Amino acid sequence: MNLKDKKILITGGLGFIGFNAACYFAKNNRVCVVDDCSRIGVENNIELLDKFNIEFHHVDIARFRELKDVYFSFQPDVILHMAAQVAVTLSIENPYRDFRTNLQGSFNLLELARTASRKPIFLYASTNKVYGGSIDEFALKGGRYVSTRYPNGYSEESQLSFETPYGCSKGAADQYVIDYFKTYDIPSVVFRQSCIYGPHQYGMEDQGWVAWFAICSVFNNPLTIFGDGCQVRDVLYVDDLIELYEQSILNIDSVKGHAFNVGGGPAFTLSLNELVRMLEEKRGGSLDISYADWRLGDQKVYISDIRKVEALLGWKSKTSPVEGIKKLLEWIVSERARIRRVWEKQKNLKNQFGVSVVIPARNEEACLPAVLSEISLYLQSSSDNMEVIVVNDRSTDRTVEIAKQYPFVKAIDNKYGPGKGAALRSGFDAAKGTYIAMMDADFSHDIADLRYMFDEVKRHKGLVIGSRLIGGSEEYTRVRAFGNVILTWLFGFVHGRYLSDALNGFKVFHRDVYTQFQYTAQAYEIEIELLVNTLRLKRQISEVPSRERARMGGRVKSSIVRHGTLFMLRIFWEALRKPQERSPQVSTGETRETPPLAEVGQFAVQQKEMIR
Repeated sequence: MNLKDKKILITGGLGFIGFNAACYFAKNNRVCVVDDCSRIGVENNIELLDKFNIEFHHVDIARFRELKDVYFSFQPDVILHMAAQVAVTLSIENPYRDFRTNLQGSFNLLELARTASRKPIFLYASTNKVYGGSIDEFALKGGRYVSTRYPNGYSEESQLSFETPYGCSKGAADQYVIDYFKTYDIPSVVFRQSCIYGPHQYGMEDQGWVAWFAICSVFNNPLTIFGDGCQVRDVLYVDDLIELYEQSILNIDSVKGHAFNVGGGPAFTLSLNELVRMLEEKRGGSLDISYADWRLGDQKVYISDIRKVEALLGWKSKTSPVEGIKKLLEWIVSERARIRRVWEKQKNLKNQFGVSVVIPARNEEACLPAVLSEISLYLQSSSDNMEVIVVNDRSTDRTVEIAKQYPFVKAIDNKYGPGKGAALRSGFDAAKGTYIAMMDADFSHDIADLRYMFDEVKRHKGLVIGSRLIGGSEEYTRVRAFGNVILTWLFGFVHGRYLSDALNGFKVFHRDVYTQFQYTAQAYEIEIELLVNTLRLKRQISEVPSRERARMGGRVKSSIVRHGTLFMLRIFWEALRKPQERSPQVSTGETRETPPLAEVGQFAVQQKEMIR
């Protein structure tokens, strides 16, 4: 019996399991996919959505308002909640992002289900990591680890043990889903999934080990095994899992409120070394294997006890590892070109900077050590591949000497003439990151806010402002605050985009905002030029709260009257002029000279005179 004529909302529907489920259910149902498109390879799945007549929304489920709009417009009968940060290692590197996606996003979805007029069936893809990695006793037999406590595998009665940020976030969401049935009568089911594999799984070293091993085998890539390779998992082919989803929906009254351990079970298990031998046999040659230390949170053995779900639904896995691996390899070979592109992007991403932080500095020896020390701490806890560029704007103190004491800093000189805008342009020219952040050297901006700003800008690839009006300021006088409010309102009136704090120098933007145009600003008015060019590209401008600290030391560089006048004139001038676009042949990191003043009109001459 097949599910028909239902409206099914699938979160994370561009991911491996979500996309397979979307394609399957779209044959007889109306399917809506939401995904934040944060993973390399999802663009391949987007191309296939139209073929299956699947509705798609680019939405981050941690953003309640956007998710709410999609939810109540679609009004699902069934929710398949697949969206997640899926790697233990990445959760350790960036626990905030892990929490935001896995727990905040899940809670948002549950609240929408709770407040809906018709409560949907809610299926949640949890993980075997909710049982931790240290609750069992192991023995090494026949080249594989075996459990001495759970010969039939881990049952649902096994002690929960949330370890690592990933285990905590997924485990907490797991318990919320179960409780929302008990408390609010939402017909929900939790699947604590073991190792799922199959087509449309691009795999990576941190997650999706079966697909990763298989891809390395086909492409003859070297492979690292963490541990001794004797660790064992039960493996489940994705088609068998989707069949379980369908049977659960059709028999929801029998399974609602339950959690099920789901995998291939004791009959379908593999050790890492056994998979390597299977792949070597199929390719007729050895793989290039190396071994490394165990990783935090790794389980030596996990096998699902599937007797509970088998008793309630009569379900069990059908596809043997031999058959499933054969199908996976066939898909990899057929999609070789696409997979190669994904693999190259993943490899190149490790060699690219995600964000470049540009800090203009003129005589900031009193503040710069605190700024760079704070950034150093941020870099130690962040998974972002970041470069830091300090631009010396004709300093006469120890600013440059201090900057060079930090090994992660690239110190360069302002090449465009004195002024904050010119210094920033010099830094932007040298920046190699996909996103560029600008912040001051006086310790007024909190680097911790960059994480929130970076997550926001990646969503829409426009520009994000750290708003002092929302976050507060220790530096504002009444005159400065009033001037900022008036100029920010004027910007909205002239350019049609009302903001709370257009003038703050703490901004993050996609590099296109800079590289698409020739910039002319010499001083603080570059803030306006960046905003208007973002609008010219039809990109979004958004704001996040950011508290401005008082300057740590040294002298304030900005002038309320002089730079306030520059801001006002630039607001009007940007509404009148059409900026020169950069030649597409010029690389983004290449230095470009400022166009002659004649090309930007007499207004630029007036600005230059005022700066002097």
